[in-house]
Amino acid sequence: MRYLVSFLILALLCTAAPALAVEGLVTGTGDPAQDVANVQVALDKGGTVHLRGTFDFGAEGRVKITRNVRILGQADGSGQPLTTINGGSWTLYAPLPHDDAPPAGTGPIIAVRSLHFDGARGTPLHFAHAGGLEVVGCEVENVIPQESAIEWNDGDKLSVQAGIVIGNRLVHPKEPLKGAVTGTLLIAENRFYMINDHPDMVAGFGVLADWTTGAEMTVRDNIVTRASRNGIEVLDNALDGKGRGTIVIRGNRIATDDEGIEYPHKFGPNGIVAGWYFDTTGGVDFGRNNRISITGNRIEGRGENSTGLLLYANDLVVTCNDVIMAGGDGARGIVQTGSRGFFANNRVRGKANYALYCYPFEALSATANTFAWTDLGLFTGSRGQALLGGKVNVVVGSVPSLIDKGQGNRVVETEPCSLPEADPEGESWEPAE
Repeated sequence: MRYLVSFLILALLCTAAPALAVEGLVTGTGDPAQDVANVQVALDKGGTVHLRGTFDFGAEGRVKITRNVRILGQADGSGQPLTTINGGSWTLYAPLPHDDAPPAGTGPIIAVRSLHFDGARGTPLHFAHAGGLEVVGCEVENVIPQESAIEWNDGDKLSVQAGIVIGNRLVHPKEPLKGAVTGTLLIAENRFYMINDHPDMVAGFGVLADWTTGAEMTVRDNIVTRASRNGIEVLDNALDGKGRGTIVIRGNRIATDDEGIEYPHKFGPNGIVAGWYFDTTGGVDFGRNNRISITGNRIEGRGENSTGLLLYANDLVVTCNDVIMAGGDGARGIVQTGSRGFFANNRVRGKANYALYCYPFEALSATANTFAWTDLGLFTGSRGQALLGGKVNVVVGSVPSLIDKGQGNRVVETEPCSLPEADPEGESWEPAE
């Protein structure tokens, strides 16, 4: 029996050997030439790569991710990353096989955890091709704005700064490439500090996730500070051919910059922007429109034209968000352009033009939304508390200052209620004769 046990242990060790062989450890040297090369060699092997210490990627250093890989930094007891990567340009980059064509196959499955990025150009985390992605517990600061291929003002190129970019928006800005990013996507518990010196000239984002296909995306419990365009942007993400795709945005803490770039329109900087903007017909197409829920986020809109929640899709569920507005002349708390949305127990406070603004936009008709029990007790509307411009929308609860520019809209003034106990003690129920 003893020999049998020894044989089994040896067999198990031999079986585990291939998995252990792909575990890699890379320690930072502070020399860009060595650090970039060492990390690239480890990523090319795939598997799990542990990064330790401080790495210097210089001004242009970049590593490409083309294989399934887990990139793990070191964290302290409170979850703060101890592993630092200084510099780089698109520092960790998962490229498309071809920048101008949809990929033939699914991209790599990638995990990035517990890394601190300081001073990257453009963005330190760029995933244009992925079959699954997890970015958790990272910190990003001092991102240097970088000119992109996107034209915005008389042929000028748009300067972009982002904590993380998901999708082909920057590498192929003309249109989404089907299947470029798909699978399960988790962006959680990260800190994106996005301040820049020229917020009126830079499109700054904490999370920029556009043009995925069939993605099950969750963006939760992140901190985004001073983004000059959108704290979290999740736009034009399509269902796949089997109807797969959901988006959950919850528990994030966002504070916009005081001013922002007027691209693609003057409203900004904004907290959360979600739905379909580049092709608004996707937001009304049940076969393309991803199911989106937005809940439990806290947003501070600090700009003159900021919007807390700027939404472009049908069938949204938006609950329990806390929106604080700083009183800008063009500011709005929650904007809904789509239809059949369910909004409940949100709170808008501070000052803005309106707390609720429901109005059609292009293919989106702002019809049959329900806004239930929005807490406006600490809100001052410079023009009103709510404006309804669509059709047959319902506001449940008290809204003393409502402007109705649509058709068939109504207010049902009823307080939130709670049911009695199902089986009260000491009481009996007899049917009425």
